[in-house]
Amino acid sequence: MGVSEFIFCVFDEKRRVHHDFRSSREEVSTEDYFQFLNDSGHAFDHYVLSEAQKTRKPMSVALSYGEGQRKYLYVLPYERKRGKWRYACVQVSIEASDPDAAAASCPRTMAEDRVCLILADSSHLIRSVGARIPETFGYDAESLLGMRLADLFSDTDLDVLSACSADTNEPILSCTLHCVDGSKRDVEIKKFSAPDKCMLYGIYDVSPRPSMEEFSDATAHERRRIGQDLHDSVGQTLTGISLLSRSLSNALQRDEHAGSGDASQISDLADGASNQIRQISRGLMPSEIVKTGLYESLRELARITSATCGVDCRAQLAEAVDFPDVAVETHLYRIAQEAVNNAVRHAGASRVDIIVSEVAGMPQLAVVDNGRWMEPEGNSVGIGLKTMEYRASAIGGLLQVGSGTRGGTRVSCRIEKDESLITRV
Repeated sequence: MGVSEFIFCVFDEKRRVHHDFRSSREEVSTEDYFQFLNDSGHAFDHYVLSEAQKTRKPMSVALSYGEGQRKYLYVLPYERKRGKWRYACVQVSIEASDPDAAAASCPRTMAEDRVCLILADSSHLIRSVGARIPETFGYDAESLLGMRLADLFSDTDLDVLSACSADTNEPILSCTLHCVDGSKRDVEIKKFSAPDKCMLYGIYDVSPRPSMEEFSDATAHERRRIGQDLHDSVGQTLTGISLLSRSLSNALQRDEHAGSGDASQISDLADGASNQIRQISRGLMPSEIVKTGLYESLRELARITSATCGVDCRAQLAEAVDFPDVAVETHLYRIAQEAVNNAVRHAGASRVDIIVSEVAGMPQLAVVDNGRWMEPEGNSVGIGLKTMEYRASAIGGLLQVGSGTRGGTRVSCRIEKDESLITRV
């Protein structure tokens, strides 16, 4: 699986080895097994072991050495008896890989932090945990200490773990780990015996990572939910405040009370906030807008911008240009929305044009304003520009941002012809 050597040992505070297991593709003399324990020439290894002994906390490090080789070193302290500490040490050496070949599964899972090391006693109580834990599990080392394997695995999986032999260096397949958020991850486990009736478990997260498409769908769903909640809850509350304050203003006005104007102002402010919530809700639910078509959505964006921002915003759309892929339309709408927002908020523009055309046979969206052109200094690129660049790359587009021919800013996204009908993930 891409591992050239695996060493597991347990040593005491005087660095005497009490237990060892070694698997290697090459025969090496026993004297070299644990050279990193007592050879001061291995300065970094020596330092990691010293820190683990000093702090009595798990330590881990990944080292690159030799020609394309990589080594992972883990130290897991645990209290054997009161005041008596021992240290489980794992060293995994990864063979040099062919850069043109796909990475082997074991090195890839280690490099992506998909490996967790757990030391448990005979009652399945977790005595020590490696410093690195896959983020998808949701746990940290401190929260796992004192838990039992039964908290992480079902009774069936626990029976399998108990029944499988240790030290075979063969993975135990088809186990499921229960994460802190209630989700479950598919894992493979390797099991090695240790002193003091303990077992070391190497847990590999083998669940498939969510694809970019799934991530995008989940993000869009969450945006729609937030937009709907804003519209239904906050928006309705603000509408109620506006109606009540308007009614109060009318009553005070009939009584010629001085507070009539204040109540009327509250109503106006509530109306303004309600309109803003409505705009935000629409912006968070672009897929609902794009159902009416990209062109109609862009016209609506221009209309809302003109009505609410005091800017002359116009849509110049060559509707013969076809975008049958809804995902492409959604990303383009978002790019236009961000560019218009930047023109109004940062460039101080009084005129903004949203243009869809065909350039050299390729569909292109452009947003042009007459505001101030501000070239980014050094590496100071705003999150808005980064988001537009990401969206353009997701649909195989070329994003260009620069000053317009008549001043102001021009943002354009040109879609490659062979990518115009399908989103590239």
